[in-house]
Amino acid sequence: MGIHHDEPSSPRPSDQWLAYFRDNACNLLALPWDGGAQLTAAEREAIAASVQEFQLGESSEGRNLISAARAYAERTGDAAYLHALLMFIAEEHRHARDLGRFLDLAGVPRAGHAWPDTVFRWLRRGAGLEASIVVLVTAEVIAKVYYAALRDATASPLLRRLCDQILRDEVAHVHFQAERLAILRAGRARWSVRLRSSLHRFLMFGTIFVVWHKHRRAMKAGGYRFQRFWRETWIEMRAALATAEPAAAGRAVGRAPGAVAIEPAVAAR
Repeated sequence: MGIHHDEPSSPRPSDQWLAYFRDNACNLLALPWDGGAQLTAAEREAIAASVQEFQLGESSEGRNLISAARAYAERTGDAAYLHALLMFIAEEHRHARDLGRFLDLAGVPRAGHAWPDTVFRWLRRGAGLEASIVVLVTAEVIAKVYYAALRDATASPLLRRLCDQILRDEVAHVHFQAERLAILRAGRARWSVRLRSSLHRFLMFGTIFVVWHKHRRAMKAGGYRFQRFWRETWIEMRAALATAEPAAAGRAVGRAPGAVAIEPAVAAR
């Protein structure tokens, strides 16, 4: 079971997202671990430090997010949302495990800390569910562009295939989180929604410069100059903000769970 995400639509019920994550866990791409990392010296020099930091970022336990989601599920009766969120976090941890295993094969030590990761974790600490999701959407949008660049920065069959899997997952992750924002914002005044979207854009604006500063060498190796990184990130961000518009959530009110279409599996980028 896959979920098709080409155009903004009404948010899918939590039970459909839960079914998606369960199905996705059973339909992962085969990764050629037996071939090893196969990184050239030039590739290692260009991308190793960058992959270290992204591997660390994928490993967050999400304790505050889980706590906020549990409170939300208890308040709304949407228990399936909490279970779907836990499976989303499990996918992030799978990314961290696979990237860590790749680093091990390449003989690259794993990072213990990185200040951008510390900042993102600080932003989520103590935040409510909506604010936590805003931070997550920002990171997931960046990831969609970053892993496309990383894939093009290497000839390693293993790393390229791993990027394919992560990109496929991230497409769904952005929609899962952005659709929840639409649900959370349903019924709010228009000015309030616009303010939140503007603040989200401001967060993304700053994040773009931080990520470029830290990861420009890897992204340049993948053919991404700053202008391309900027352009593609904002294309992805505008799509995420459109999905987060509460009008779609309003149209979903009263809809039977089975009425939201599940489409063929998401293709790798």
